[in-house]
Amino acid sequence: MMTKTGNYLKIVYDNNDELVQFGVAQMKKSLTVKGSFYVEQFSGQGPVMEPEKGMVIQKLRQPKGSGTDEEQSFRIARRGDLIRIEGVDSRGLMYGCLEYAERLARGAELRDGEELRRKPALRLRGIKFNLPYAPFDSGDPFVLNEKTCMDIRFWQAYIDMLALNRYNCLSLWSEHPYHLMVVSPAFRAANPYSDAEIDRNIRFFRELFRYAASRGIDVYLFTWNIRLTPEVARGLGLPEAVGDFGNMYDHLIHRVGYPLNRYRGQSELIRDYVREMVLQLLLTYPELKGLGTSASEWMDGSGYEREKWIVETYVEAIKQSGREIPFIHRTNMQNAGKEIKDMVQTQFDPSQFHISWKYSNAHCYSHPEPQFENLWGAWEGIDLENTNILFTVRNDDVFTHRWGDPEYVRKYVLGMLKPYVKGFYWGADGYLWGKDFQHVDHGHKTWTYDFERHLFQFQLWGRLSYDPETDDATWTHLLQAHYGTDHAPLFLEGLRSASAIIPAVNRLFWIDYDFQWHPESCLSEVTGFKTIADFMSSSPMPGVGVMSIADFAKAEHEGNTEEAILAYRETPNDIIAALQQAAVQTERVAAKLQQDLGELCCSHAACTLYDLLAYVEMARYYACKFQAALDLNRFLLSGSASFQFHAVTLLEQAALHWEKLGHYWSLHNKPYFMARVKRTFGYPYYLEDVRADVERARRLQRQHSEEA
Repeated sequence: MMTKTGNYLKIVYDNNDELVQFGVAQMKKSLTVKGSFYVEQFSGQGPVMEPEKGMVIQKLRQPKGSGTDEEQSFRIARRGDLIRIEGVDSRGLMYGCLEYAERLARGAELRDGEELRRKPALRLRGIKFNLPYAPFDSGDPFVLNEKTCMDIRFWQAYIDMLALNRYNCLSLWSEHPYHLMVVSPAFRAANPYSDAEIDRNIRFFRELFRYAASRGIDVYLFTWNIRLTPEVARGLGLPEAVGDFGNMYDHLIHRVGYPLNRYRGQSELIRDYVREMVLQLLLTYPELKGLGTSASEWMDGSGYEREKWIVETYVEAIKQSGREIPFIHRTNMQNAGKEIKDMVQTQFDPSQFHISWKYSNAHCYSHPEPQFENLWGAWEGIDLENTNILFTVRNDDVFTHRWGDPEYVRKYVLGMLKPYVKGFYWGADGYLWGKDFQHVDHGHKTWTYDFERHLFQFQLWGRLSYDPETDDATWTHLLQAHYGTDHAPLFLEGLRSASAIIPAVNRLFWIDYDFQWHPESCLSEVTGFKTIADFMSSSPMPGVGVMSIADFAKAEHEGNTEEAILAYRETPNDIIAALQQAAVQTERVAAKLQQDLGELCCSHAACTLYDLLAYVEMARYYACKFQAALDLNRFLLSGSASFQFHAVTLLEQAALHWEKLGHYWSLHNKPYFMARVKRTFGYPYYLEDVRADVERARRLQRQHSEEA
């Protein structure tokens, strides 16, 4: 930096502030790597003389309009050899320290007289984390992470990662977390754990919440509202079937009209139990920032009846606790609605009430500007000037291969910057990034946790939602930890091009819900493998100007293609071309990396290279399948056998690409049972389904001839 051996810097900061401590720790790491010497002086112990050389980290209390008055913002300024980091709160100071630590590490220090100001684009930047305890669905991601999520070492590593990447919210989701986290004398029999086990669990969650607070991470707890476990039902003196999770995945059960849902909502005993459990949560965990739930899934009755239940349980418990905390009302399977506005929102100070809404439904990797708010009338009857909106951003698209396109995430974040939007949390319903159970435990695996393998994805969403102008110099620097200085730019280029593939597929082949469609695997719980017949009749993503395969073929057949496509931004040909281009670009980068890496092809570099090679084959598989679907539509309209012959050829090529995709996947991954799709993930398992598409295309000619 600005020192010579024996010439010490002085770092002045408040060592009583845990967030500032964490930020300063990162600066000290950077100084140590650079060979700079430093001493520390703690401002929390009285007046401190300002040094001539070093860093001063301090809070400011300045008038509005000073530029540093916003929460979580910071200012870094250099005057001579003195760096000053300022902000009005601990988070802002921590982020300022983190920013300067990275600038030191990558040699991007401020010039004399230069200053840097940053403030958060979105106030709340969070993670949606489905706990494996009474989860929304069952599968290996949850079963294989039960021990991991009761290990404080995992949470410490995970929370540190969140803080480093400017997240400030960790939302934990469970169907029924109460028996694991709290106990009440009034319902002691409903808790299946012993006193010792309950005490152990409470101590664990207190440690988790306190650690999160020490990193500026607010913890929210979400439930699906009214679910019980069989053990809790039995403890309440009710039949175990009242809490039967065994039937919860029948997709008719959580719709209005299911008798068990009606019973739960009308039971005074269950109402009293839930209210008491929520109250105990708030009393037991003062660090718990807020609560969230919905009045849709697992409930029955009119909107008025369901919201009345929310008021008599969650809202009443919050009042009894004496705490003023944020309450987040999800609107899954319902619009915001008059009942929410009149019955629940009025119970809270406007700053403490939020409505949460799925911004891209289950597929954030589709289009960076989804239009479902307008298409579904999300805010009908809601006063957006006086309502805080939080978006749920669901990645139920990519769980295995690395994903990382900075420009896509930047556009997505910029699209969320609306006056009524206070923030977002992203994650999955069918997956959690805990223990890496997919990757084989030998070869190039040098990590323990799944979030370490997918770190770049986490970095993009956290940092760009704080500062959308974060540039490629930052990404290249961050990727150097995994890929080295020389190869990081090339890996960034490869990830960027490969990450265009899944969004392109989703735009042309769209199904709303995650259990219906997982594009990374081409699987659905409802129908299994998605066949060429599904693709022929598929619908595109609504609202973003994509023309369907069938409509494009019809326009061609009727001779008005040019006129028809004027109403669209993308045609099937555009999507196919985008997939082919992504394959070519990613293959070029992968070939260059294979040539250059040599003995450095290990750990994350080797793993990511396999991911890139797999993406190439995935892109070409889908390009062939989309083109074949288009040609088969042309065949049905025209009767021309050349279209059908070409489609068969394309599907034969698709099978070869799928086989290669399975090869690259199998070099470093192993199968697992998916939670939402209810199928085993692993490309070789579905090779026969892929080949069956060829025969389906051949049969189509015979069927067409018979019908003619």
